[in-house]
Parts: sequence; structure tokens; C-alpha cells
Amino acid sequence: MKKIVLNAFILSIMLALSASVNAQVQGTASPSDSLQRRFSAMIRSNDSSQKEMLKKELYKLTKSKDEQSLTLALRFFDQLQMNATTDSLVNVIKKRFPKGNLAKNTEINVIYNEKDPVKKEAEFQKYLKKFPPEKFTDKIVFDYGYCDVASAYAQAGNSAKAMQYANQLGSPVWRGEGWAIIAASLKGSGDLDSAGELIKRSISNAESFMKGNNQSSDARFVTLGYYSYCSAYADILYRQKRYDESLSYLLKKQNGGRPFDATEKQTYINLLTVLGRNLEAFLTLNELVNSGEATSSDLARFKELYVKLNGSDSGLNELLGALRKKQTEMIKQKLAKEIINLPAPLFTAKDVDGNTVSLAGLKGKVVIVDFWATWCGPCKKSFPAMQMAVDKYKNDENVKFLFIHTWEKEENPTVAAINYLKENNYSFHLIMDLKDPVTKTNNIVTSYKVTGIPTKFIIDGNGDIRYKIVGSAGNDEAVVEELSAMIESIRK
Repeated sequence: MKKIVLNAFILSIMLALSASVNAQVQGTASPSDSLQRRFSAMIRSNDSSQKEMLKKELYKLTKSKDEQSLTLALRFFDQLQMNATTDSLVNVIKKRFPKGNLAKNTEINVIYNEKDPVKKEAEFQKYLKKFPPEKFTDKIVFDYGYCDVASAYAQAGNSAKAMQYANQLGSPVWRGEGWAIIAASLKGSGDLDSAGELIKRSISNAESFMKGNNQSSDARFVTLGYYSYCSAYADILYRQKRYDESLSYLLKKQNGGRPFDATEKQTYINLLTVLGRNLEAFLTLNELVNSGEATSSDLARFKELYVKLNGSDSGLNELLGALRKKQTEMIKQKLAKEIINLPAPLFTAKDVDGNTVSLAGLKGKVVIVDFWATWCGPCKKSFPAMQMAVDKYKNDENVKFLFIHTWEKEENPTVAAINYLKENNYSFHLIMDLKDPVTKTNNIVTSYKVTGIPTKFIIDGNGDIRYKIVGSAGNDEAVVEELSAMIESIRK
């Protein structure tokens, strides 16, 4: 399930936007609009004096008596990365306005943190009594709560309760996404019928915003999820063996000019095969093999369909040999374009076993630094491939892998990280880059100027960054092959 987490920056944006929306509804300009525009221009300026002037104005704004002005200051302190000031101001606002917008948007975390669905529901009902929805114009956080409770019941196998809370989602702009989140949990617990009903609602909701070439910001937001909803529904239909319908929904994404991701490609090939469209399935597999995205099972199916379509395996080995040669050349060309040479920021930290790890102490070795977190889906998606790479080089003393957990959100991130790796049998060298209690930043990841995770750095024996990999893409075998090529290219 997608987890809804609201940090101070997101909260302040939400509140600023809701204030603006309120003003538009009333036919007036929000008092903070002009300030917001001016502050935005100042923070974008390359003139350092503009940022100093902004800080002074923000400190003046903290003397305000209304929550909207204080929240505006909060938003820009956060953008300036003044974390201690931001945390302090959050506490001030919540103390002055215990039933205000910020309190409403932060206290919802009590519901998120509760795992038991019955207790979660009880906490949410208490929350609704403290913050009656009818008293707030901005109601999106209530939909987050309904969605969270519904998903918890769905995961527990209580579809009736899940649907009860799903039916209470009110915002036309967000409810499609909420239904999709709940549908994923229902699918996970095996209730394909209820999951299909909700994701079909998500599709219909998005289609209602797509009519008449609607160009509003709301329409753009809602329709962002349209093709993922179609894909999710296609997967449900496939599991229900409604193959023709499944293919029609999957093709909506392709017909909309959106490429299939790796999972969708597999579903597409499965559908073509089960529908007896072997030539189309073979051609799609051929594209995967040519691009280096094919898994071992893809290759096995490729060979099977080749024989079926050609009547024998004549010429198959020659074809595969030519494809392998082509892929090797493609990887070389790709790496030649991506190679860099920047000094790697030095760091010294304790691993979870209490051993001191120093990047300077690893000089002479190739070091792969992988920044990740337990809440990061793409990080975890990359781990099977990373375990394959770790296993490949486990006896090579000149190659070291460091998995650095950062940007923690759990109450006890060290325990959560250790448990996750143990539960999934990952033999990773784990280092915790915990938030500094003084600076309120995660020092290692900040020194590497990382803006999103997963991010991996491949560092050569001289201590220089030679490759940087952002995100997670490709099948496991292709990821390992490319990572291996990077390692070998910089230690020659």
C-alpha cells in the first residue's frame, strides 16, 4: 500500500493552497498571495542578499497572530532548509492553534502509525470528533484518513469495512487515487471483485475530468493516474482470466503514448500468449532481448516461441550470439556517456554491528554506495538485483558495497532497517545515516547532494565518483550486468 506521510513542507504547501482556494471561492485574493509570490522570487534568486532579506521578513512574519501567516513562514523556512527553525515553528503553531489546520494535518499521523485496523478506526473516530470536517474548507486530510483505515481493513481481509470507508472518500480530485490505493490492498488480500470495483471507479473518475479537453490544474492532477489505473485494472482482469478485457485496458496506456513498464510488459506478453497471438508475443520478447531487458524466463519463452514459429531451433544460437554482442556494445556506449570524475565526499560512520566504516579507509577499492530507506518502494525493488551483485563480488576484496539507510521516517529506523534485511535474506553491509539532532539533517546523504532515492554511487580506488545511478529500472539480470560493467571499467 502507498503510505501517506505529511512532512512540514507538504503541510505548509497544502495549507497555503487551501487558503488560496478559499479566497477564490469567496471571490477575493488571498492576503498571502502577494507575499507568497514575492518570497518565491526571493528564494529563486541567485543573489545571496535576497535570501538574507527573506529570512528577516520570515522572522517578522512569525510575530503574526493568524495561522495562515505563520504557516507561510513555515513553508519558506523549510525551503531554506532551516530545519531547527522549522521544527520550532511547527511546535509554536500547534500550541497556539491546537484545533487548527496544522494540528489537523499532523495529528492524522496517530492514525497512520496504528497498525491494528480496529484500533486505527477508533483513533480516526476520535480524530473526527476533535476536528469536525464541516469546520474546514480543506478536507483532503480526512480523505487520507478514510483511505488509511480502509486499506488497513482490506489488508486484514475485511472487505466490507474497507468498502464502507472507501465509499466515504469525498474529494473528486483525490478520491480516484484513494480508491486505487485501497484496491491494491484488496487485491493483495485476494478480493479481486472489490478491488476491480474500486479501480474501475478510479478510471471513471479520471475520465470525467478528461472530457472536453479540460486543462484545469485539477484535471491535470487527476489524469496523471489514469493510465496506471487502467494498468492496475488490466492486471485484476488478467487474474480473473478475463483476457480480452484485460488486454483492452492495458492497451489504453500504449494507445495513450505511454510506454509499458517492466511489469506491464510481462502482463502484455502473458496476454498475447494465452490468447494465441504468438507472433506478437515473440516480437515483443525480441524487443526485450534486443534492449537487454529480458529476464532468464523471458529468454526461455523467447526460445520456445522461436521454435514454435519456425518449426525448429535452426539459427537460434546464432541469433542469440548476435544479440549478446549487440547488448555488450550498447552497454559500453552507454557507460562511455555516463562516466564522470568527481571527488567523493568522505564520511566515517558506524555500521549496525558497531564497526567503524571510513570511505578513506577503503581507498584502492571500488566502493558502491547505495542510499535507501525502508519506506522507499523503488529502493526495495532494486534489492534482488543488488543482492545478486553482492553475491557475485562477495569473494573480491577490492569491491565493497555499502547500503546506507537515510531520510528515516520510522520511530526506530535502525531496528526497522535491520529487520527488513533479515526478513528478506539480504546480506548487505548496513550503515545508518540518521538525522543529526543539531542540524536536523542526514549528514552523509546531504554531503552527496542526493535529491531522491534510491541513488547509487560507484567510487573508484582513488576515491572519485565515476558513476551515479538514480532510481530503479530494468530487470535484475540487466541491472547486474550493467553494474558489473561499471565496476570493471573503473578498476582497469
